Amino acid sequence: MTSKPRRILVIGRRADVLQRGVAALNHQGFAAVGTVGDSPDTEFHAGDFDLITIGGGVDAATRERLRARFKEQNKNVMLLDVYAPIAGQQIARALKRNSVEGELASAFSVTEGADAFAASVTIEVPCLLRLDIYSYRGSSLEPEIVRVADATVSPGAHVFKFEKELARDGFMVVLTLNDEEHHLHRLEEKRLS
Repeated sequence: MTSKPRRILVIGRRADVLQRGVAALNHQGFAAVGTVGDSPDTEFHAGDFDLITIGGGVDAATRERLRARFKEQNKNVMLLDVYAPIAGQQIARALKRNSVEGELASAFSVTEGADAFAASVTIEVPCLLRLDIYSYRGSSLEPEIVRVADATVSPGAHVFKFEKELARDGFMVVLTLNDEEHHLHRLEEKRLS
């Protein structure tokens, strides 16, 4: 007897990125569908999915509305914020673990100060940490990646500062732990279209 494929709803803003992502997931044996619609919470029901991903292009207010509505529909559905360049890794890890919760770190945030940004994170277990800024220069659709930190870290609170200039065209700050766990912080709204 074969098991049913895991059902995934992919929500995004750019149809081309969404189509590539859905095709890749289906090629891997998942049952994935995608939407760039404004109201996926009325177009789809969370009870029909094991995992719902919300892409980096979805603004914060919409993201929170979708999270609340989908959890009302199905309190057990996994909701995962994803970012296209690493979404495949994020989805594979969530499905492998049956969880979207971080196990290596918590409380990841990025704040803007007078002359620098500060990325803060609480590390739960010793691990390898990378902190990258993904930027889009001009009309480029491919991100440039600037490495801010690459270190072995011990449990506890850590802060990594980076100059505002590094984030000038930045879109997403990505914290990667042991090459498998990812935490995201979106810098700005400008890359939606």
